[in-house]
Amino acid sequence: MLKIGEVAKKFNISNRTLRYWEEVGILESLRMENGYRFYDNENANRIKQIVMLRRLKIPIADIEKIFMTDDLNVTYNALNSHVENLKRDTAEYNSLIVLIEELMRFINGKKSLNSVFSYLEAKETTSELECEEMSKIELSKRGNIMSIEKLCNVRIVKLPSMTIALYRAESSTPEDDCSKVFNQFVLKNNLHKRDGFRFFGFNNPSPSEGNPVYGYEMWVTIPGDFKVPQPLMKKQFDGGLYASISTQMNEIGERWKLLYDWCKNNDKYDVDFSFQWLEECSMDFETFISDNVKDGDKQLDLLEPIRLK
Repeated sequence: MLKIGEVAKKFNISNRTLRYWEEVGILESLRMENGYRFYDNENANRIKQIVMLRRLKIPIADIEKIFMTDDLNVTYNALNSHVENLKRDTAEYNSLIVLIEELMRFINGKKSLNSVFSYLEAKETTSELECEEMSKIELSKRGNIMSIEKLCNVRIVKLPSMTIALYRAESSTPEDDCSKVFNQFVLKNNLHKRDGFRFFGFNNPSPSEGNPVYGYEMWVTIPGDFKVPQPLMKKQFDGGLYASISTQMNEIGERWKLLYDWCKNNDKYDVDFSFQWLEECSMDFETFISDNVKDGDKQLDLLEPIRLK
């Protein structure tokens, strides 16, 4: 049997991702009396199979469907849908490449940028099909496909100074234990309905090899004169510079790894380990914490602290 840390290292995936797969029921671990979590050979093989499907860029939502049933029709339909999406993407990008190469040929020898845009305007007028192909390159219409190889649209944001209430839990399931206390506090005081509401969470401390107990901490913005009841605490957060991307809960572990790799390979920025990494709720709070909403529909912003090189 393998410890969770050994599995994470072997397959190059995060502990957070493994815990999520357990939560949705496509993976099981054995918890010993000392709190350590192990995977037997059957579940280690299941992890290998999931990783193989993710390398094919199959959406995690479809992978969940595949392993939640023994019906091969479900697997076939998920794969067929993925193939159709890949074919559509390939056709769209091929069309875009043709248009751009044609534009590059036109630009050679031209002196005026206005002539280039006049050419594009003429193309829109004379070729509705090509214009339609160009308009298809909209990420919002690409269904449930999210690249696991590279990041687009990384935002550089400056978090302001904020007064916050916080709560932290340490256990073998700290996210759940922290949420039970903190979400009730937010709802009871209608903090989610106040102007400037922001809600964050993060590991504190993160899971580590040989330590089955770890922590999770949550923050919520509050007015400066707000009285915070125990066992919650109140503090001032100074803010800072962050790189940020969006994610859904079911892909959070993979997206964190991509953001970290982006920062480490960036020419302008580097990771600033002196500040707190954050996960921020980026949707309606009551929807976000609802047990009736699938994790694939719950949105977060990942915030990694950075500094100029």
